Amino acid sequence: MEEKKNDASAAGGQNNGKIKKYAAIVLVLILAAAGFAYYNYNLPEKRLARALEKADALLEAKNYEEASAAYEEAEEISGVSPEALEGHILSELYRADELAAKASDIPSRAQACDCYGQVVLLCDAAAATLEDPADERFARPRADADAKRTALQEEIAAGYEKVESYVETEDRSGSFLIPGGNEVACTQYYDLAIVSDEYYPYADKINASLQKQKDDYFADPENEPSSLLAKAGVTDKDAACRDYVGVEGTYSGEGLLCIRMAHVQNIGGTQSNDYCGRTFRLSDGEEVSLGDLTGKTDIGLRRFVRRALWSWLQQEGYTEILKSDVEDYVEDLEADEYKFCIRDDGTLCLVIDQSVPFFADRQETLEIPLDIGQEQEQ
Repeated sequence: MEEKKNDASAAGGQNNGKIKKYAAIVLVLILAAAGFAYYNYNLPEKRLARALEKADALLEAKNYEEASAAYEEAEEISGVSPEALEGHILSELYRADELAAKASDIPSRAQACDCYGQVVLLCDAAAATLEDPADERFARPRADADAKRTALQEEIAAGYEKVESYVETEDRSGSFLIPGGNEVACTQYYDLAIVSDEYYPYADKINASLQKQKDDYFADPENEPSSLLAKAGVTDKDAACRDYVGVEGTYSGEGLLCIRMAHVQNIGGTQSNDYCGRTFRLSDGEEVSLGDLTGKTDIGLRRFVRRALWSWLQQEGYTEILKSDVEDYVEDLEADEYKFCIRDDGTLCLVIDQSVPFFADRQETLEIPLDIGQEQEQ
């Protein structure tokens, strides 16, 4: 009997061992399957698919801001996903459309403009990322956003009668060598007018044009103080040396911005004044000519300028200036080269400075009021 018990116990132990072995194998298989499932679930392509599905649902539900964020997250999962890029762009485009539809004032329209601008940047970045010239999936939303932004900018700008601006001065004054080893103190600076209106859509356009004018001034070797002193033959260390572009004033009204500026040089006692003001149309940020403001072109403008100039010179007693000199000046310039300004009170004036042949030996600059209404009546 004792032997049978021992045999049964041994058999039971063997069975238990087998069960434990099988259980361990099953557990290993279960864990392996779970690990594989977890690995498979977290594969980048699987995560991307789930992220796109979530983003697509948000886009379908017109939750554009949330959809945009979801697509942006999807872009970071695995390499380059054209679908995520396209979804991100469409979300921002539809969000801009929504903002534009609800816009009721300049700030809200400006916000929509910024959003359309962001779409354009996203399209350019996406196209560069794909590096496939044949893929034009971003061309259409880009063109759509750009056209809508342009139309909105025109709408905003059309409502502007005036803009705010300020002047920022870059001072490069210093001492410069002259023949003999002495130094001459020279004043040199540039007044840069800057449009500062927060919502005006063409502020950057106008500011870039004014900035280029300033950069060209400093880049011109003719405006380098040492060159000016050498050209003037200055040898006296106490000689006057001033070369600057100063803003004399600005006018903004009736949809215009006029910056009255002059390039002034006084080197060794010889002074010159060159008016270099600029006038811009606020509706599109473009620079305008005297012909644009008077509504006259070529022959009509020349006749108008000649009459106004000669009449004013006679009235003010400039009897030494010949009528033939005035006529030559008027005929020698292109129609868009006549200098003009708009005073603080809105008066349009023809500008005569030392660049005008019959006025080259004068120190002053003339501002001759132009009466467009009176000319039209004649």
